Amino acid sequence: MRVFALFLVLVSAPGGCGASKNTGGKGGGGAGGADGGRGGAVGTGGASGGAVGSGGAGGGPVGAAGSVGGVGGSSGGGGSSGDAGAGGNAGSSGTAGAGGDAGAFYPLDMNDVTILAPLPSSTATPVLLRGTDLADDGTALVPRALFDRLVTPEAMVLALQPQTYERLHLVAVRFDLCDRHQPGACPLAEDARLRLVFQPLFDAPVSVEDIGLHAFYTIRNDEIAGAVAALRDLARTAPAQTGTLRVSPALSAANPDAYATAVRAFVKRYGGDARIVRLTMNAQLGGVSSFQWTLRGVEKKGDRFADITMVGATETAERVILSGNSGYDVAPKIDTPSGLLGAMTQLAFEAGADAATKRAYLAAVVSVDNPMTHTAETVACAACHISTVILNARAPSVAVDPFTLPGRYTSTFDLSIAGGKSVDMPQTLRALGYFRALPMISQRVVNDTAQTLTEIETRFPAP
Repeated sequence: MRVFALFLVLVSAPGGCGASKNTGGKGGGGAGGADGGRGGAVGTGGASGGAVGSGGAGGGPVGAAGSVGGVGGSSGGGGSSGDAGAGGNAGSSGTAGAGGDAGAFYPLDMNDVTILAPLPSSTATPVLLRGTDLADDGTALVPRALFDRLVTPEAMVLALQPQTYERLHLVAVRFDLCDRHQPGACPLAEDARLRLVFQPLFDAPVSVEDIGLHAFYTIRNDEIAGAVAALRDLARTAPAQTGTLRVSPALSAANPDAYATAVRAFVKRYGGDARIVRLTMNAQLGGVSSFQWTLRGVEKKGDRFADITMVGATETAERVILSGNSGYDVAPKIDTPSGLLGAMTQLAFEAGADAATKRAYLAAVVSVDNPMTHTAETVACAACHISTVILNARAPSVAVDPFTLPGRYTSTFDLSIAGGKSVDMPQTLRALGYFRALPMISQRVVNDTAQTLTEIETRFPAP
């Protein structure tokens, strides 16, 4: 199962993609200034520079990043007089290359590529969008047919019901440079992903059910540079939000409307039936005395959607039961990576293992959270959802500092999980989103975010 997570990009601003006409990207091709140039903000490329994207500098939606040289800078830096009209020549610096032009450099941080929206004051006024809202292609962000496939007879015993669909709010957005099929850096040729987290809300007061849907949408490889440029443009408009990943400072600011509008526009542009490739579900069972969850999903195979088979098993769903204060029983039992089950089962860990074995168990948990050694396709489905709880619950009992365990992910970015409450909440498997009104941010989400930032800096570096 994919860890719940999130992404946003600015898609309309004066002077093409740019926040202003003075933040021009490298290519000048056809990108007239805000004063009236008609060139596309991010044209489809070509030597003529007159290629117009889906929106010109005078306003309208932003075109996709060009895949060849001579592309207009995605931050829309045409001359202030709008000299480069429809027939203008490509700017001499418009050497987008295969990866496209990522625009004027601006440093991104944790809250710029993973964004957890604050809860609304009322369910009638979403902070971002509803699952039923339409993308630009005229289809719902969460396709009803895929939702209904997840509402199986088993799932309907949970709070997940057919009518839940109408109460889905977009609570988190994330950008990643690829689908992370394999550990390590994303291959340059792969498509990127828009990842959206939807949860059902209810009023009196506003709270969130322990249900989450995680949707994955394709951002084509030739659109990645424009997406990164737009992220940088958007970061310029946000208040200071460096450091720990937390509830979005920009969306929590006194005047978040412009920022929220840009997020909505990007999500609508890249959502919809034509782009969705996966929808997963993580929902708590109701009407029982213990905490129980079911995890399952569907993904696109060719032109059809198929049930996702659990890693290391033949089943298409996983059941998780809270056992004790911070232990979990899973079915099917999948010890991937080796040692995970030993750490997961509280009684076995506390009474049945010596110090060296316990340390090995914890090292397995650390490896689950490391995007350089594991992905959602190489570990048990529940692993990334429970690793934060079990690592921080087990390590003190054997006097082990988690930061000293071998194989732990490291980064120059802030890897703190203090912005959420995941460490203290074994009663939920939420990796990114909310449990009732409490923000949940897992270590795996934080590490993935840092890795994405590292790769963006490598692929689209400062001049």
